[in-house]
Amino acid sequence: MTPSKTAITAAGVTLLALGLARCSSTVEPTGWIPRDGSVGGVITVSIPSLAAPRLSLGGAGSETRAVAFGFPGPSRFTFGAARRLTRARSTGLTRALRGGSTASELIVTFRHTALGAPPVGSEVLRGAAAAGTVGHAIRARLAAIVPAGAAVAGVSPAILAAKVRVADAAQRDAIAAALRQDPGIAGVAPNRLIWLDETPFYRRVSPDAGATGPTTPNNPLYPFQSWHYGLVDLPRAWAITTGSAGVLVAVVDDGIRFDHPGISANLTSDGYDFVNSADSLALCAGGTISNADDGDGYDADPTIPATYSPDSTGTCFLPDTIGNHGLHVAGTIGAVGNNGIGVAGVNWAVRIRPVRVLGVGGFGSSYDVAQGVLYAAGLPADNGAGGTVQPPVGAKIINLSLGSPQSDTTLQRAVLSATQAGALVVAAAGNGGSSTPEYPAAYPGVLAVAAVGPDGEPAPYSNYGSYVGIRAPGGNFAFGDATDGVMSTIWNFATGSPEYAWAEGTSMATPHVSGVAALLLSQTGSLTASDLRSRLTTYATGTATAYGAGLLNAYNSVTQQHGPPTQLYARLYVASTGAIGPTVSAQADGSFRFMRVEDGSYLVYGGADESNDATIGTPGRVWGAFGGVASPGAVTVLGAAPNAVSFTIGLPSGTLSNHAIATANTLVIGGYLQGHIVDPATADYYKVRIPAAATYTFETSGWVGACGVALEEATAIGLFDGSGTLLTFTGYIDPARFDYCSRLTLNLNPGTYYFGVAGLLGHRYRIHARAGR
Repeated sequence: MTPSKTAITAAGVTLLALGLARCSSTVEPTGWIPRDGSVGGVITVSIPSLAAPRLSLGGAGSETRAVAFGFPGPSRFTFGAARRLTRARSTGLTRALRGGSTASELIVTFRHTALGAPPVGSEVLRGAAAAGTVGHAIRARLAAIVPAGAAVAGVSPAILAAKVRVADAAQRDAIAAALRQDPGIAGVAPNRLIWLDETPFYRRVSPDAGATGPTTPNNPLYPFQSWHYGLVDLPRAWAITTGSAGVLVAVVDDGIRFDHPGISANLTSDGYDFVNSADSLALCAGGTISNADDGDGYDADPTIPATYSPDSTGTCFLPDTIGNHGLHVAGTIGAVGNNGIGVAGVNWAVRIRPVRVLGVGGFGSSYDVAQGVLYAAGLPADNGAGGTVQPPVGAKIINLSLGSPQSDTTLQRAVLSATQAGALVVAAAGNGGSSTPEYPAAYPGVLAVAAVGPDGEPAPYSNYGSYVGIRAPGGNFAFGDATDGVMSTIWNFATGSPEYAWAEGTSMATPHVSGVAALLLSQTGSLTASDLRSRLTTYATGTATAYGAGLLNAYNSVTQQHGPPTQLYARLYVASTGAIGPTVSAQADGSFRFMRVEDGSYLVYGGADESNDATIGTPGRVWGAFGGVASPGAVTVLGAAPNAVSFTIGLPSGTLSNHAIATANTLVIGGYLQGHIVDPATADYYKVRIPAAATYTFETSGWVGACGVALEEATAIGLFDGSGTLLTFTGYIDPARFDYCSRLTLNLNPGTYYFGVAGLLGHRYRIHARAGR
């Protein structure tokens, strides 16, 4: 840039030098201008919460809005489900109703000494031979003491337990009292019911919409998963491992659909169905069906035939159009990644063993669930035909997205046996929004998982308490948008076809933890359950609270470090032109110093790189400026006098008052700011100085996830010249691939420009300015 021919008064050599420096596009020496100044100080890093206020959606309007900010705003869009939710049909299940037990069944547990058996959890009880011997001893003992009107309906030798069915439910308590008279019996209790937590689903009605894009992974619906995977730093972990088919995870839930193309390749064929056919559901349309609804009780096929939910009264059941809770959970753990179909799992490759323990009504008995846990762990389980069934190997990770507010000895023994066999049991903390323990999550040795929403804060429904070990994304529909939920695989029972849906709950948080544990095993298969638990909780982020040790972090857990290595840098910008000056690295204590600085006026910025890439100002990395990033303070260098500038950097947020060019925030080339659309009827404005004729790009992105999803804004950008005249504008980058960010790339001459960012939803965004494309 050629210096302007402004009249220069004879105010002394120093002021003349300063004037010339301000007209220069570079901080390189210009011959006789003094360059013996110094600028130094200390950069302090402070990372605030990701949470941003959620504002109301703008009113309905035309497809393209042109409002006061002077350029077309972002177009309205739909994802095939209501953006603002009307609550799905309630399941009508109160916390009290979710308890209960089967009317005519008792569970009898034995003292190991009475059977001549080792204690529950012993290695001897893991084999088929011991199962046969102990099972025979249990049956023989019961044959002598079971009173008339009752019969043995099942035996589980691995946990020294049996199921007794009573012919007349009215006699159940009397028969239980009679059985307790035997000194060899440790306990007799009703066969309690275990339920799925209430989980509303919101559909994606076009499961194959979108096309394979450049995103990693290339699953077309990945943008809707980006917030919950981004929140736990999965994309960086995927650069190291995407899973392995050598890792086996068991999902103990309501069954699976082997014909769902999004996950079928990662399902094993050795699953099992432990839902008995004795329990029945009263249909609101009349008649009854069994909770198994497949006509054959225990069997080797864990396929779910349908799902039903109680009506608002909780007295009868209605068929669900979409469902299969276990399929949704399994999809988060291991939907096939990078195959151009639907969604991606935490593991792109993994083996998932589906174990069905909950029936079509969303519940199952504690005895059935216990058998599923045993089978998942590779232990002998009741096969429903007088014997036992056992898979060839046990899963090292067992996911239990189910629970009850009541403890149960049978289930506790099964969980103990599984953990003693080496499995990491991961369970949902519960959706009661209270500190009341949920079981099996609260049993010793279980890693209980609480839920957070897209703001990283605990979801209002999530349980908490001393039994909770960690927190993970579970969604939060209370924000009022379907995309605030967790996206995964689901089944449409009305059409018999695969679909994808959003859901919320600690049930959805739990498979994120199970999935990351599987990633760790894909790296190091020798890790024990204790190793896995320690790795997950030690490298969680945030502070320990009643919601666990911290927020799950996949990258930290995989690398065993708290974030990638970083190096702080300081950078000078010429205040008058925006030209990038020298960049120096800071010391470990954050101190830095620029030497031999030419006289002039400068802005001082600081930032951190990652993994020694020497790149600062990238969205998501710490960044800031002396005087504040929205309106940096200029530092004047005159002669050799030192200039002290110390400041704090973090995730750089602009002001919320930049709704006019006159109050625009400052943005430099090579830097970024975080913004938040306060009102969709107004835009946020930014001022940028272009130092030289070249190509420049201005681009928005989300704070954590994809633009337009959950708390992230869908944007448009307008560019104005120094006088405020609109030069050009742009909308979404690629809505066909669900990319609702904006990118404006163009050639600009030196000078001052302004650009506005408009939004549709009243959400948050980042804006980055860079040289080149």
